[in-house]
Amino acid sequence: MTAQLTQFTGTAEHLLGLLSRSRPRPATAGNAIDSKVIRLSRLRVEGGPAVAVVRVARDLQGTMELRAQRRLVAEIASHPALDKAWLELLPRILAFDERRDVTVCVESHRPGVGMSEMLADNPDRFEELTALALSAIAPLHRATGRSIVVDNLSSVRQWVVDPVADLAHVCGRVDPGLVPKLELLETMLSRAIVGRRMTVCWTHGDYTPDSVRLAGPRGPVNRIVAWDKARGDRPALIDVYSMMLTASAQVERAEFGAVVSRRLRAGGLCDSERNALKAMGGRPATRGDDSEGMGERIAVLLAWLQRTAAAGRRDGDQPKDDLWLAANVAPVLEAVSGWRRFDASDPSAN
Repeated sequence: MTAQLTQFTGTAEHLLGLLSRSRPRPATAGNAIDSKVIRLSRLRVEGGPAVAVVRVARDLQGTMELRAQRRLVAEIASHPALDKAWLELLPRILAFDERRDVTVCVESHRPGVGMSEMLADNPDRFEELTALALSAIAPLHRATGRSIVVDNLSSVRQWVVDPVADLAHVCGRVDPGLVPKLELLETMLSRAIVGRRMTVCWTHGDYTPDSVRLAGPRGPVNRIVAWDKARGDRPALIDVYSMMLTASAQVERAEFGAVVSRRLRAGGLCDSERNALKAMGGRPATRGDDSEGMGERIAVLLAWLQRTAAAGRRDGDQPKDDLWLAANVAPVLEAVSGWRRFDASDPSAN
């Protein structure tokens, strides 16, 4: 796979034109992009795909997501350290058409089943399925990793300061009483990571069961989708903990913030989450210990902060309501504010 877009002639432009004038079902408030798997009888060329995913955006948010996915997938695919087998997990952009009122992206498709669907039907397979997902993303982290010393000017600002500011903006409009607790969180996290030597790499940025597809009920993973939040300079734990915590939230039928707050009060991951880490072949995770020698609570908080701040940004000028804050932000900040002292390497500090 290369970073170059596959070029089609005539028939592709015709299909994109038809799609641009069509009206598929409207995107929901939580999803600015409408997606549909189609058969490409009119785009079929020798050696070309038989089916593809057509993704249609009709507003600025969706258009920005499609633009970002197109650019970031190309950047990742061009990385020299990634082997051909892993690159098959990336969607391939077959065609892209951006017009005044609609943007259409045609991506390669692999038949299979979503991890989220499998978890819904088989919650008892949490450890097995989560381990499959973690194993699938690990080669990206290893191949693109580099060691840095965390500093205030770039890493802390990107991982902590800016996401806290985004959440503070939301809280300031809905529940200003949460802002001082966010400031406390910012101070704690900054002190915990500044000056630490860490490995940063390409990360998916929103690695959840919804972004993983399996070839069959038992795997393996054959596609990772939705790369519009990928970055090349974040710690791998963002993906690892995001996957484990969102999968747990689905299995427990709980809000993401409720799961995170329970892990913070307990001192770290639950046993099934640690078992998933062991099953994927990584270094066994024990209480207060992960691959960076950083406490689990710090890793949990960093993953929560990235995901929750992104959710707050996603709605633009449409403010999140107090129910969302009460479910996903307030419980986490309450758990943090209850700590009498804070040591990044000591999860039992409280």
